[in-house]
Amino acid sequence: MTEPKRALVWDLPVRLFHWLLAGAFLGAFAIANLVDDESTLFAAHMWLGAIAAFMVVLRGVWGFIGSRYARFGSFALSPAALVRYVKGAAAGNDPPTPGHNPGSSFAALAIFVLMLGLAASGALMARAEVFEELHEALAWTLMGVVAIHVAGIVWHTIRHRENIALSMVDGHKRIAKGAAIESSHALAAVAFLGLTGLWAGALYDGYDAAGRQVTLPLLGVSVQLGEAEGAHAERGEHEEHEEHDDDDD
Repeated sequence: MTEPKRALVWDLPVRLFHWLLAGAFLGAFAIANLVDDESTLFAAHMWLGAIAAFMVVLRGVWGFIGSRYARFGSFALSPAALVRYVKGAAAGNDPPTPGHNPGSSFAALAIFVLMLGLAASGALMARAEVFEELHEALAWTLMGVVAIHVAGIVWHTIRHRENIALSMVDGHKRIAKGAAIESSHALAAVAFLGLTGLWAGALYDGYDAAGRQVTLPLLGVSVQLGEAEGAHAERGEHEEHEEHDDDDD
């Protein structure tokens, strides 16, 4: 039987999105856990998160108009298929697929939804403490999904002796004849990078360091990064007054 040859499966927009989203999320996660939220560097956490959310929106569009395996229609999102895939993987009987297998299909969907949830909860954090708690819970949940996804990649690499991570670099996988896509869609990739760059630049221009808020491009909505400057002082004064009143009693 002829060994399947490596051929183009992932177009360039998908590959760029994959690595840029990973970098943006991991960067934002590291800043959130290693940098004090009063630091000027903490603004980069918001910046990276907003860029990541915008890229997910672009990926959502590409999921309807992109190449064969980039489209959501190619995702194996049946719960029954996922159960069969997990059982097969545990038994060492999980045949490779040209695009997303059930595991990576659900992982990708979870990553997209959680990333948008992170952006929304992050934008609302200054309004109520519950959004801050939700934001943190979503961040750790997403990190858990990423860890499972990476474990799946390692398993696939060992099980099928195919460097599956490399496929997200050069776009090629071992697939049956006739299953490859015809184009890497370089122009769409340039458009993706251009739009993302414009969004990132507009976010940077719309950031007010003194008020610790940013005006979202296109939407014209101002989002507070944590608490506004002086909020901690006002809260401290309020607590001081309460302590003083208690002492008087």
